[in-house]
Amino acid sequence: MPSPIDLHEAPLEADGLGWTFGVILIASLFLLCANAVSLRDWIDDLPPSPVQAQAAELADQWVALSEGLGIGLPRKMLHAQWKRAEEARFQNQKDGEGAEDSPG
Repeated sequence: MPSPIDLHEAPLEADGLGWTFGVILIASLFLLCANAVSLRDWIDDLPPSPVQAQAAELADQWVALSEGLGIGLPRKMLHAQWKRAEEARFQNQKDGEGAEDSPG
């Protein structure tokens, strides 16, 4: 059914791949800056090699720089809250007793 309002034909954006690449690039750069600790942890889990050792050194420097600038502060605060939530216990739950150990 045609529209009762005359609309101008909008040009279609033909470069969806470019847009997708841009979004992934921006998200990757954001995570590289704001989540440097996870990058360091991932590199530390790789099998030892000369390349891994050099990457680990660079990752440690990057973490120090990002923490020094305060870029990683939101991640650090959120991680601390997550750890507190992990350690939370119900009133009748003993330390070391998980939910799978409780009756029911």
